[in-house]
Amino acid sequence: MIQQQSIKEGWRGFLSFTFVQSGQRTVVKDKKHFGPLVLQRPYYQEINRPSVLVIHPPGGIVGGDVLELNVLMKPDTKGLVSTPAATKFYRSNDRLAKQTQTINLSSDCELEWLPQETLFFNESVSENSLKFTLQSQNNKLIAWDIIGLGRPARGEGFENGSLFQSLELHIEDRLIFLDRLHIDLNSSLIDSAAGLNGSQLSATALFYKNDSDTMKSLVEILQNRDWLAPVGVTRMDNLVVLRVLGNDLDDIKRVLYQAWKVARPVVIGVPAIKPRIWNT
Repeated sequence: MIQQQSIKEGWRGFLSFTFVQSGQRTVVKDKKHFGPLVLQRPYYQEINRPSVLVIHPPGGIVGGDVLELNVLMKPDTKGLVSTPAATKFYRSNDRLAKQTQTINLSSDCELEWLPQETLFFNESVSENSLKFTLQSQNNKLIAWDIIGLGRPARGEGFENGSLFQSLELHIEDRLIFLDRLHIDLNSSLIDSAAGLNGSQLSATALFYKNDSDTMKSLVEILQNRDWLAPVGVTRMDNLVVLRVLGNDLDDIKRVLYQAWKVARPVVIGVPAIKPRIWNT
């Protein structure tokens, strides 16, 4: 199992920050970091809602590297978090590379977690976890997680890679959603119809609001759309989960963007204003 492998000396990166309400808008406070993780200065495309970019200047994660990101949202705060470029796990030479992201929402928070894709190159040995904790049901969340195995555009697969991927959502100390993907040399998940069905790219989007009528309406809208790639949409009480598979990254992103445009006014209650980072 990947978790049992030792992590040899590598580059450690740590970043934490807090969203705090100040007057009529949310601001970012208590930034702490060391190593190759930094936070770009927030910008306000919407007057009361900061957009922040988490930046990893080296551009790639190699065997032995350990990255940790912790985000806290204080009550009544709003924000959008993204990244300017893909996160890349390079060939590891049999050494574990690890990334852990933990996001904690207090109460009456609105978070959009919309990073670029995470790519796992062939012969990488990786552990990647993303965890959302909502302390109150009265939070609103839109989040997605895009992963790619190998580099399909270059004809590279993931035959010799190893990955443990985890996505979790907890609400009021209850585990609401848990998605784990474990791929190694003995795994058939990439080609299995019950797994990735031959796709090297996949994405999961989460939409949460404590309003059953609203979420029922949202799942019906998403299920009845025509998508560019294979999409599945399910509802778990007040959580709507959208999954998409494919081998074309642009198609995957178009699906997520269209889903976000539909869901943002419904879940967050504000118009869909395209983040300017997506224009680069």
